[in-house]
Amino acid sequence: MTASKSPATLVLCAIAPRQSAGSRGGSWLDAARALAVPVTWVAAVESMANFDGAMAGVDVAIDVPPAACASRTRLRDLLGRARAAAPSCAAAVLRGPMPPEHRGVLVEHGIAVALVDAFDEDGRGSRRPAPRGWACRSAVWGLWEVRVTPARRRGLLGWLGVGGLSQPQPGSLQVLCTDGLHSGNNAATFVASRLERWIAWASHHQARGSAIVTHLSALPAIISSGGRAALSGSVLRAA
Repeated sequence: MTASKSPATLVLCAIAPRQSAGSRGGSWLDAARALAVPVTWVAAVESMANFDGAMAGVDVAIDVPPAACASRTRLRDLLGRARAAAPSCAAAVLRGPMPPEHRGVLVEHGIAVALVDAFDEDGRGSRRPAPRGWACRSAVWGLWEVRVTPARRRGLLGWLGVGGLSQPQPGSLQVLCTDGLHSGNNAATFVASRLERWIAWASHHQARGSAIVTHLSALPAIISSGGRAALSGSVLRAA
């Protein structure tokens, strides 16, 4: 398959509800597993600890606040707690700038991919080649940093398309992050409106073969293969 005809790669990230593993928690986890496309759930360490293993089978990224990004001690503590709660967690979302020497702490705790708003200008560049046009880099061995796709444009151009999102460019990478699921007063679980639109948009392009949808934690393997993800198997299964 040539690069010009290769499908786009889409990653949808959603903020996990801050709920315990009671009936409501189980309800939203069931809803998360039933979504039409894979979704990665961005969870605070307190939420991960509350679920006590109940998030098995759900792709989770640890939410790293600015204070932990800036402090090596806080980062170690946060990641240690996250590792204890979810041993398979391999992804993180960084909410602030991180000194270069702190990135090794992520690798030590099994984090292979970190979602960032922007790349730090530390002059290191990427130690490994990334797929052409993909906003990602490997500043340290064992870790890929991936930049979140900028928010949609306002006005008419931002309104066009399914859920305000345009046709994915062949061979491109889009990583989107928004609110996730919520529970009402009657404990019914519903999908946040923007995530619902994004799921419909991603499902539409997946069905057409113009995109594949995968988890954030799957990106390192896809990047290493030159941006070519498998067209069948776990990559296309719902979260």
